[in-house]
Amino acid sequence: MQWDDVVLRIRMLPNFSRFLLPPLFSDLQKAAQDGPVIIVNASQYSCDALIVLSDQGPVHVPIDITRTEVSELSSEFQSLSKEFGSFDTQYKLVKILRKLWYDIVDPVVQVLQVSNVHPGSRIWWCPTAEFTLLPLHAAGPYEKKRDSLPHIYISSYTPTLATLVRARQQVPRDALPQHFVAIGQGSPDGGKPLQCVASELAVVAQRLAPVVSSFTSLENSDATVEGAFDAVNHNQWLHLACHGMPNRQQPFESSFAMRDGPLMIKDIIRSDWQNPEFAFLSACHTTVGDEKSPDESIHLAAAMQFSGFRSVIGSMWSVDDEVALEVVSTFYGNLVDDTGRLDCTRAAVALSKALKKLRRNNIPLEQQIVFVHIGV
Repeated sequence: MQWDDVVLRIRMLPNFSRFLLPPLFSDLQKAAQDGPVIIVNASQYSCDALIVLSDQGPVHVPIDITRTEVSELSSEFQSLSKEFGSFDTQYKLVKILRKLWYDIVDPVVQVLQVSNVHPGSRIWWCPTAEFTLLPLHAAGPYEKKRDSLPHIYISSYTPTLATLVRARQQVPRDALPQHFVAIGQGSPDGGKPLQCVASELAVVAQRLAPVVSSFTSLENSDATVEGAFDAVNHNQWLHLACHGMPNRQQPFESSFAMRDGPLMIKDIIRSDWQNPEFAFLSACHTTVGDEKSPDESIHLAAAMQFSGFRSVIGSMWSVDDEVALEVVSTFYGNLVDDTGRLDCTRAAVALSKALKKLRRNNIPLEQQIVFVHIGV
């Protein structure tokens, strides 16, 4: 009785009415206010997609693939991604992207079109289980005169519906000053040098220094663990150009490589950052979880969103330095709104425009689809 009484008193407090209760669907549905969210699930019984729309109940889409097939496809893709940049992997990559299209994504797209989700709209993927390791955003037939998903919709990801709802609720006041920090570490402690970090930070500074209230740049000897934490505590906008170090056995031990050691994911999540808005993680492997525990969506990019950043750009595998430089230049040119301020809700569209430019420049396919957007 004492326990029940305490819980009841807690539920009477403001914003605690659902304490220890599952969320209402009407609350989770708020995740879809700017576009549908597609939850993709694999189980021993069936594989399914559930489309959450803002103005009606969820729509179920059966997927004609087994969990074993999804697991095999995921393992095949993870093995292939380790060869990107070393061998000609385009044929194998296209084969996987076609299977994703015909078995999983195209049935969802057909339902979206029937539901009046018009081409060019934004959609959010919320993958679970083995689907978290697959590039759903890049699925397509890859045939002449046939559109792939990036030509139809602008895809984002979210680790959970609740995370996206929270990000939507953290709307900043327009009058707030915008403080931006760019952190680059091209010579990390014990790591391989990155050649284009200085050029990348120069491009970011050129694009944004005239726009934001303050612009700070930390590079090489200044880009230490302590320096990075201090800078992010005083800035709401972040660009991070460095090595990402995923730890697949212990995800919370994943890190970003700074001059004097690792900037740990567990410390990022514990940080009490003030009104963080946006992070561009120009580092390798920032959105890939662990094959052995794919349901745990704790990767570097998700950690940034869990710690409060409303919008995050990350990469699914190794990024070519020159490609990162080109994407960054085009991306930031499209992140500024009509009033001359940065707007993190423009990030997915800005990324889409930057990747479209890569496609026109005949960049290898795996580099055209390496970056993804998470959040609002």
